[in-house]
Amino acid sequence: MRNRVKGFTTVTITLLLVSILVAVSAFIGKVLVSEKRIALNEIEYRVAFAAAEKGVASAMAELKVNPTATVLSGAVAISSAQASYSVTMTPNGAATGVTDVVSVATLDTGGQTTVSVQLAERSILNPNSSGPAAPLLVGGASTGISGNMTVVANPNGGGPGVPVSVWSGKDISGGGSMQTCHLGDYASGSGCSASISTKSGGTVVFDTDVVDNDPDFPADMLEYIFGYGAGDWDKIEAMATAVVTSCSEVNAPGFFIVDGGGECDLSGVTSSASSPAIVIVKDANVKANGGDKFYGLLFSYDSDPTDATVFNLKLNGGAQIFGAISTNHGGDNLNGTFDAVYDAGVFCILTNCDSSGGGVGNPFVSISTIPGSWKDW
Repeated sequence: MRNRVKGFTTVTITLLLVSILVAVSAFIGKVLVSEKRIALNEIEYRVAFAAAEKGVASAMAELKVNPTATVLSGAVAISSAQASYSVTMTPNGAATGVTDVVSVATLDTGGQTTVSVQLAERSILNPNSSGPAAPLLVGGASTGISGNMTVVANPNGGGPGVPVSVWSGKDISGGGSMQTCHLGDYASGSGCSASISTKSGGTVVFDTDVVDNDPDFPADMLEYIFGYGAGDWDKIEAMATAVVTSCSEVNAPGFFIVDGGGECDLSGVTSSASSPAIVIVKDANVKANGGDKFYGLLFSYDSDPTDATVFNLKLNGGAQIFGAISTNHGGDNLNGTFDAVYDAGVFCILTNCDSSGGGVGNPFVSISTIPGSWKDW
């Protein structure tokens, strides 16, 4: 009898333990299945979200090439999930130059994610101006300009009908000679037939087209020209067509930052009146030789004008700049024999003055998201 009781107890305990093990196993299995489903859902969500984001990026690229585009589609696929996206691009009725973009991503399992954002189009140059006010802008602690130069004025640099040839926050001084004139009095290779202002040795006869010692001269020339200051260098770089190490890599049209530490030889730049370039030469010397012609905006930029490093602009042999020259590190190092000619046609292209948008990959128009407009809910 006693053995029967012991056997019954053993069987009962065994069944109880087996039941517990089965229950625990079932619970663990359920948890694992649930976690796997959660992980799969997370993967699918990330794929859908990535597809929606790719749709937005594709829309930005498409608008850069074709500003009249209204729809596009595509797909994203990985081993565990696939998603397709469709994007609509609609001009914003309340703001000029703003496009409302809605990207809808759909998983092959039926799930869906939507991302919407507003994109703004702006010119590379400061959209609040029509380009530099003068064909020669000289910033820095001193502006002693040497060499022999001819400067053709911006006829509306100081306002409608107010010509400006040279603009500086300091007094224009130094040796050499300078003559300024209107475009109608300028002949390429022959200089000015009639001058507005002149400087020859110690004799200086400046008219109002030479605006020097101006308290309103911009403290940050980057901000004045591009709309982003020195503290936003990353934004300026983001707008560039390319960041290159040599001026020989500058192929207009486009916005190029030359940041290689070597000398920029303008003879290596390809540009024309219909294909100009914006070129920032950062922390390097600039030179030009006889017969060299540059169309666009040339900015000699010293990232730290307070240090002992000196950079020079040597424009020799009658080199010609059709557009504007800017420097933020003083005119003492600007020398040579050259012409700086304001060209309204060049600046119309650089500032997108005809509002043709980004069509045909316009390199002087950037497209970016409006902060706060991104929604993924």
